[in-house]
Amino acid sequence: MHLIKTRNFELAVYSKGDQQSPKLALVLPGKLDTKDYPHMRGHVDYLATQGYFALSFDPPGSWESPGDISLYTMANYLTAINDLVEYLGNRPTFVMGHSRGGSMAILAGTQNPHIASFAAVMSFYSFDPGMHGGYPDQAWQTRGYRVSVRDLPNNQGTRKFPLPYSFLEEQVTYDLSEHLKTSRKPKMFVVGEKDTIVKPEFVRQASEIAAEPKFLYTLDSGHDYRTQPPLIERVNEFVGDFLEKSSTL
Repeated sequence: MHLIKTRNFELAVYSKGDQQSPKLALVLPGKLDTKDYPHMRGHVDYLATQGYFALSFDPPGSWESPGDISLYTMANYLTAINDLVEYLGNRPTFVMGHSRGGSMAILAGTQNPHIASFAAVMSFYSFDPGMHGGYPDQAWQTRGYRVSVRDLPNNQGTRKFPLPYSFLEEQVTYDLSEHLKTSRKPKMFVVGEKDTIVKPEFVRQASEIAAEPKFLYTLDSGHDYRTQPPLIERVNEFVGDFLEKSSTL
């Protein structure tokens, strides 16, 4: 781990590959996940073998990135992505992410002109409460925060994050439907056939509404494929296939 100080944040980073490569890849963790989970590191390591300078990072306010948990918002996550692309020279960039990280890949990928293509693995394309419900959450609002418990990367315990209610209030303002409908960048989606958190129909809906070029892959897995090395390798195979196809478009 090392820290990169960008325009707006200090970010804890895990990186691999040639720092002088003309190609950059960012691998984005899910909600309150860390760059050090096996699937994040596995994707970074794979992309480095494909000629990218690849990295993952802990979003602002989480894990090893400095700052209070109040920094952990979608807006700040997006700013951190754009800051890193800028810090690393605005080179042609591929972004991919799992779960919330995939949603952020869509958001950044459709907006940042330096991002050439993007991938969302088991990700929501909208947080509209009309689609998901759960808002407002009176218990969360009354208490002011909700404790989210995450496994440590080495499976030696857990870490607790007291997410403020403002996190939910900000989240529900994001609907990426129009971004997907209009973006002509190559994009890929991965369905987890056994996923009960981001159900397969949500990922298929994202692929259906997305503009071409688009690619849809199916993984025989639940949401937390990070615990199974063969599934991490399978997602890497999907990414390799996508990058090869999109490079010929």
